[in-house]
Amino acid sequence: MGTIIKAVNHPNLKVCLDTEHCFAAGYNIASDDAINSIMAEFDSKIGLERLVAVHANDAKVEFGSGVDRHENIGEGYIGEEGFEVILGNPAFSQVPFFLEVPGFDGDGPDEENINRLKSIRSKVLKE
Repeated sequence: MGTIIKAVNHPNLKVCLDTEHCFAAGYNIASDDAINSIMAEFDSKIGLERLVAVHANDAKVEFGSGVDRHENIGEGYIGEEGFEVILGNPAFSQVPFFLEVPGFDGDGPDEENINRLKSIRSKVLKE
């Protein structure tokens, strides 16, 4: 992606990061030990100024699986603790999060997922 961004070299080219895609691709953004180096790499190759959105979803499949299977917040392998790590990282402090989850009734983003993300964010802000 960084290669494409450098080739296009246009200030209006922006990026949306998907939590499950990162996790499935082998970037353990749910790990407190790893997230800082992952976001430093993101900054050097893409630029944090280009990060304008996050697709927030848990992972139905294990870390590094290479498989794109979204799960409701806190119900998968990223888990609530992983979202605490993500939401607590300064790189995401001013970036909007958009739910991309199956929903607890199977109808997509729902109030329960919104409330879970809000609850995790509130917990992180209190720490």
